[in-house]
Amino acid sequence: EEVTLIPDKEKYSPGDTAQILVQPPFSPAEGLLTVSRSGILYTEPFRIDSDTITLKIPIDDAHIPNLNIQVDVVGSTPRVDDSGEVIANTPNRPAYATGSLNIKIPPVSRTLDIEAVPVSAELEPGEQTEVNVTAKDSNGNPVSNAEVALIVVDEAILALTNYSLNDPVSLFYANRPIGFSCYYSRSNIILVDPLSLVQDASRQLMAKGMVEDMAVGEAPLATMSMALPASPAPMMEAGGPPSESPAQPIRIRSDFNPLAAFSPVVMTDSSGFAKVSVSVPDNLTRYRVMAVAVSPDGRQFGASESTLTARLPLMVRPSAPRFLNFGDEFELPVILQNQTDTDMRVEVAIRASNLSFTAERGKRVTVPARDRIEVRFPAKTESAGQAVFQVAAISGDYADAATIELPVYTPATTEGFATYGVLDEGTSFQPIMSPTEVFPQFGELEITTSSTALQALTDAVLYLTSYPFECSEQLASRVLGIAALRDVLSAFEAGDLPEPAEMEAAVQRDITRLQGLQNSDGGFPYWRRGNESIPFNTIHVAHALQRARIKGFDVPQDVQQNLLTYLQQIETHFPEYYSQYTRRTLSSYALYVRELMGDKDTQKAAALINDTGLENLSLDAIGWLWKVLLDSPDHVEMVDTIRRHIGNLVVETAGAANFTTVYDEQNYLLLGSNRRTDAIMLEAMITDTPDSDLIPKVVNGLLSHRQKGRWNSTQENVFVLLALDKYFNTFEAQTPEFVANIWLGDQYAGSHSYSGYSTEYIKSTIPMSYLMDMVPAGETRDLVISKQGNGRLYYRLGLNYAPTNLSLEPLDMGFVVERRYEAVDDPDDVRQDATGKWIIKAGAKVNVHLTMIADNRRYHVALVDPLPAGLEIVNPELAITGNEGETSGTRTSGYNWWWYWNWFDHQNLRDERAEVFTPLLWDGVYSYSYIARATTPGIFVVPPTKAEEMYSPEVFGRSASDVVVVE
Repeated sequence: EEVTLIPDKEKYSPGDTAQILVQPPFSPAEGLLTVSRSGILYTEPFRIDSDTITLKIPIDDAHIPNLNIQVDVVGSTPRVDDSGEVIANTPNRPAYATGSLNIKIPPVSRTLDIEAVPVSAELEPGEQTEVNVTAKDSNGNPVSNAEVALIVVDEAILALTNYSLNDPVSLFYANRPIGFSCYYSRSNIILVDPLSLVQDASRQLMAKGMVEDMAVGEAPLATMSMALPASPAPMMEAGGPPSESPAQPIRIRSDFNPLAAFSPVVMTDSSGFAKVSVSVPDNLTRYRVMAVAVSPDGRQFGASESTLTARLPLMVRPSAPRFLNFGDEFELPVILQNQTDTDMRVEVAIRASNLSFTAERGKRVTVPARDRIEVRFPAKTESAGQAVFQVAAISGDYADAATIELPVYTPATTEGFATYGVLDEGTSFQPIMSPTEVFPQFGELEITTSSTALQALTDAVLYLTSYPFECSEQLASRVLGIAALRDVLSAFEAGDLPEPAEMEAAVQRDITRLQGLQNSDGGFPYWRRGNESIPFNTIHVAHALQRARIKGFDVPQDVQQNLLTYLQQIETHFPEYYSQYTRRTLSSYALYVRELMGDKDTQKAAALINDTGLENLSLDAIGWLWKVLLDSPDHVEMVDTIRRHIGNLVVETAGAANFTTVYDEQNYLLLGSNRRTDAIMLEAMITDTPDSDLIPKVVNGLLSHRQKGRWNSTQENVFVLLALDKYFNTFEAQTPEFVANIWLGDQYAGSHSYSGYSTEYIKSTIPMSYLMDMVPAGETRDLVISKQGNGRLYYRLGLNYAPTNLSLEPLDMGFVVERRYEAVDDPDDVRQDATGKWIIKAGAKVNVHLTMIADNRRYHVALVDPLPAGLEIVNPELAITGNEGETSGTRTSGYNWWWYWNWFDHQNLRDERAEVFTPLLWDGVYSYSYIARATTPGIFVVPPTKAEEMYSPEVFGRSASDVVVVE
């Protein structure tokens, strides 16, 4: 039964005494008062002789923000029948009742009154102001040495996620639960029917002729614990003056950082005051000023918000697309805004690099008072790279200008190849022919020479740094490859390769991103924290972070320790469907990485071999275990057995070697491949038997399997890089001392002297336009490379070009892919003309519908759809979007039934493309759709939609390229 508890007030303050009226359902009764707050504070017994009693509870400051009151009473009450009527002449039944109450004690005394007010609420972009911060306690007294964090952020950025500043008081003083559970054994007592008691007594009286006391027995019942539910804790949740002279140059706005200020530690003085200087960037926007404060004793908190607006009397707002593709022709919208009370006669002009304008670059327009107009400048891209443009407007004393940079992506039909050579002495002649029907402004012939074979790995490093997808495995592979080669990064040079310092900074960012993916069990999912941890990915991340740590990168210790614990218990993390083959390979990889982390476990490695047998282990597993068992005096014979076993599995030719291996149907869990196996075995052989004749042959085999200078997948590239780096550092013994010279025909192209061990290189670039002039169509010229001196010259010849025909036909190499654009609101918004061009109305919403057909089971599939530069994806993750941008994916199997839920595991909606991923794809017809909006008028080249197996990229398919016209 329930006890009614009635407080005398709704809220209390420290120093008050709460008076609680207790109304039990029966009396007299014995009672127990329990006062709790994240556990029992104290208990107090009491007795009720009348219908009610008042309990008094003192309220202390330590009780903020609440106390939990519980009252339990026991006694007896008359028996009743099924209709609720009291049964006369029967003994009372035992009774108990309970009641609870949450007493609220608001943290008023723990609240700071914070103000953060800009001295100037309106100012011009680039100007400086000060934010005055004051801190007072709940009594209005200044708080000295209060620590304030001040942030000034563009309101438009905060609106994307509907961000609101949390109240720190509600976070630090959240409602406290009772912190214990109650169990009542009285609930298990079965009350005997009183009528049956009377009948039994009568029969006994008649049988014995005497009256006896009768005992009522208890019948046991399966115990059901009745826990009193705990009270749940709540969820935490400028018009500036005109310029003095119109002849002054117009200031160009170029700093569009959304963060205007971040001051994490600002201390108030003895009067509770602080001042923070703020220089706003060049955005024309409203900023939100946010301040969060804590008192010196860490018990009082407060927060405050205000606004700051950056504006100009005349404002220029370019509304450019987020990117461009080579071959695009578009109209660049520019918004002119008049913030004054009179009409403005405005002159506006534009200039750019890597863009050519197809109409006049200046206009004279009238902008009404307190209004805006749009002007457009037709332009087209010139070449891939970066497009930079400046827009300036002037009206009398008022002026504004802005600079915008846009990436211009390479054409969809970019083609190229690279060839490598080695010169020990003499001269090498390479015939060169100019490609035909190509854009002369795009592409080049690149000649790179070096005295180290490390230069031959350039394209593999470039592949890792520019790989477009970023799951945990791919992030780890990038970290692993670049971190392991940190000492020789300057040897890796190609046209698109970042500087070594930039690559190192990117590695540190990737390490931070990986830290944010780690699950509570220490493991790593593919895409998002909270998803299932994947054993292989986790081991691979541990491998990458340990290599990075060895090379001096900052790797959080807690991440490493959690990973080591996961690896030590790797077998407990295998899903039930993992085969024994898969489990053994993963256990071997974990042992290899543990050895790198200083946790060598030779006993477990030997037990794995003894229990399984080498013939039942994958070659990858043997290669990893081989490394673990080296230098172990207890396992010399086992290492000899491994050497003989490996020797029996190698396939040799006169100049190359590779290993024969097989993979089972769960290879998609291990991401294995022949080249990765060769690389793992190569590293083990170099470590164990560096004088083996097989080593240079395996190296030649790996180098001969490159395509466009690299290997197929992130796994292949990273393990080959590790192995070949070890090889080159071990075997390049001859000290270089030579001069390299380069000619194209009879034209001198460059030379360089190499002296001593060095990773330096020389790179000569011949632009495509110059190459086409030097080598006329249909003719050839010899590229001559000569060397004088001792040492080996390594060279790389790379040719990149873009055919003038930007259209590509569909291609099926394992997937059939199709793309369509469909109207959302009005059928007339989207149509396809007789030439195949898609015509889309400016401002219209478009449903981009992709169809992908897989005729067989596929693994680790990526479906990527490039976007026309004139469209922008409506991202449903943004607060400003609502539900209008929802994506969907369905599947029709070969048996004509539908999956009505999304078939994909992860998606990325980026500026320039949509990406969809799944680890396993059964045969069938799949569709994926997303919403975009036509934002920029023009004619846009759209590269094909592509589907591929990420770790077997030779299995792929693409749609045709498209042309989209926004008008």
